[in-house]
Amino acid sequence: MDNELEIEGKKLEIVKYAFDRFLEGGFHATSMEAAVAGSGISKRTLYKYFSSKEDLIEAVLCLYGANVVHELFGPVEHILDAREQIIEFFNARKFSDRMLTRGCLGMNAAQEYVGKNEDIVRLGIKASSRGEEKFLELCKRAGYPEPRRLAKQLNLILQGALALAHAADDVAPFLLARDAATAILESAERAQAASAKTGHV
Repeated sequence: MDNELEIEGKKLEIVKYAFDRFLEGGFHATSMEAAVAGSGISKRTLYKYFSSKEDLIEAVLCLYGANVVHELFGPVEHILDAREQIIEFFNARKFSDRMLTRGCLGMNAAQEYVGKNEDIVRLGIKASSRGEEKFLELCKRAGYPEPRRLAKQLNLILQGALALAHAADDVAPFLLARDAATAILESAERAQAASAKTGHV
């Protein structure tokens, strides 16, 4: 049991370090060895736990998918009102600039590996959709009509803001993203009110 925990601990150490290197340099441009350069992790140890670069990337994407909701939504999860939590999620002041300007690692992977490795593309898309799952939970809690469609719209705004912020190295796109999110929630609220008037839920 101790040996299994030791193995998992070492793998996690490698993955956490490689996470930042891939985020900074991209997947194709960052070699397997460069992904752990400066970490003190030897090439032998690296290949002991990950037989290929693809294996390492998949592990990085799994870690990202598991952590992204907590990392992005954590700063606003204390807000009880679901609508307010969604709006405040797009408040760039809640986050560090680095968090918002590094882009979505899942989407980056999906874009780099489209047509080359479908497993990585699938994991990248799955990781990038974790925000949509959280938006869906909040939209349902708020009682909005068509919550799944609304969650997809909000995630589209998020992905666009992340991509633009990453390209410009500036969180300004999140100001527009907040306006866009507010507008579609107001539209949903009008539909919600109209449904209530006619007696349809």
